[in-house]
Amino acid sequence: MGSLLFVLVLVTCFVGLSAWQVDRAQHKNDAVESADVEEVEPFNEVMEAQAPMPGILADQRVSLSGHWLPEAQVVVPGRVLDGDKGFWVVTMFAPDDARLGASVGADAEDKTIAIPVLRGFTTDEKTAMESRAAEGPVKMTAQIGPVEGPMPGNSLPEGQVRSVSTSQLINLFPDLLTYSGFLIPESATGDAASVATDGLAFVPPTTTRDEGGFDLQSAGYAIEWLIFAGMALYMWWQLLRDDFMRRRLGEGSDSQDPANRVEYVVVKSAGQSSIDPKVMSGLTGLPAHRHGAKKPRRSRGSASKSSTDDNSTNTTPTGGN
Repeated sequence: MGSLLFVLVLVTCFVGLSAWQVDRAQHKNDAVESADVEEVEPFNEVMEAQAPMPGILADQRVSLSGHWLPEAQVVVPGRVLDGDKGFWVVTMFAPDDARLGASVGADAEDKTIAIPVLRGFTTDEKTAMESRAAEGPVKMTAQIGPVEGPMPGNSLPEGQVRSVSTSQLINLFPDLLTYSGFLIPESATGDAASVATDGLAFVPPTTTRDEGGFDLQSAGYAIEWLIFAGMALYMWWQLLRDDFMRRRLGEGSDSQDPANRVEYVVVKSAGQSSIDPKVMSGLTGLPAHRHGAKKPRRSRGSASKSSTDDNSTNTTPTGGN
């Protein structure tokens, strides 16, 4: 009973964890939806330079002002827009009143803080390489995009990289401090707007986060917890059954009274490949057919005959010496 109580508590915990995972699967995007990324936020209130970007900020719309750094620019080949393969032009942009993360040392304050901005797309490599942003103040509304992983680009011409990776940009422009993200402009105003200009096409912001729905990963975890609950019940049943069989075979009494140990030695007759099922039935108390014998057929005729045979056997007189 103690083991049964323990298993019931364990199963209750497993079922509770399964229900929790189901709830997570149904509401995985509650935190994302509550963030309301469609609302435009001041850039410096949500982003810090040289600090990790929380995933919840992906696709967040922001407003900022600043100026371009025309010489700090890279071209990213292998991009597609409306089915056309071409190049992204990404230029560093220095936001006004930019903030540094708390973990940045004092020696970094003398460096310029800048964030990569996607200025546009073109199918012509020469246009991409020669395009430059104008100098002057810019006001911009943009969407934050998560940076990409670094990719080797040794075979590319100078000034080209395969991904928008801040770790690579820092190596290309060591005098700059940057962010763990880049900007995809929605609109830009000012004397030096430079977005979708100089032969470049506008690149519309895209959604990078999940759109909602049922979280299959959490659902899988929920099924696993139910499997664990079933395994706990099965193991308890197996232990109970094994204990029952030991007691039926007499092992239970042996464990209670070590002085009265009973051992069975079963010897097969010569030429037999297995032990007689009737012998095993006498030892275990189970029907002979449970040990390999044919299950007897029951019928009215056989039952009456068996009764007659038993009576004749019982009435046979004993005699002799």
